[in-house]
Amino acid sequence: MAFPSTQDDATADLRPWRTIWTHPRQTVAAMTLYAPWRWMWLLILAGGASRIVERIALLPSLTELEPAALTLLILVSGVVAGALMVFVIARVLHWVLRRIGGSGSWTATRTAVAWALAPGVPSLVLWAIMVAGYGYSALTPSRISGSDDPRALVLTVDYAVQFGLTVWSLLIEILCLSDAHRLAVWKVIAAEAGLGLAIGAITLIGFNL
Repeated sequence: MAFPSTQDDATADLRPWRTIWTHPRQTVAAMTLYAPWRWMWLLILAGGASRIVERIALLPSLTELEPAALTLLILVSGVVAGALMVFVIARVLHWVLRRIGGSGSWTATRTAVAWALAPGVPSLVLWAIMVAGYGYSALTPSRISGSDDPRALVLTVDYAVQFGLTVWSLLIEILCLSDAHRLAVWKVIAAEAGLGLAIGAITLIGFNL
């Protein structure tokens, strides 16, 4: 995949929503160079909100809220969660990657983490279709009566697709950070895993205080 050589041509011809699925490293590299802030807040909203919706299954009591109130809660908390991932967690990850020999810029790290949220857009669309058809209760397996419930098959297929999107999101982030920082893939995986464990430990400690 070739991108135009001049900045004006590049910003006009970039098709990141298409190429992020086929050429993620080249896409993120081009967006970092030519348009690092383009689509940033959409990625933050969609990526964050899709992750919030995934966690509704862990808190089925939330589905008892009015649909409008729950939708607003998802959107607001989605922006907060997405912003934390892109501006806070990514900043810590950038520091870790630089400490282990990475050479990428903060802009490159931030852009890679943001575009790794791109699968959150189709993910959020799928969740919206589920909610439109069956209501928020369909997102909580505990509220589905049994295998004969038509929602069971739909939810199973939806979760399978969501799992694939989550895996692709993780691959985009790992591959693009590896490329941006000139690091081996295993080093990026180790940095991501270490940071994830640290965040998990801090969260557990916080809940137990």
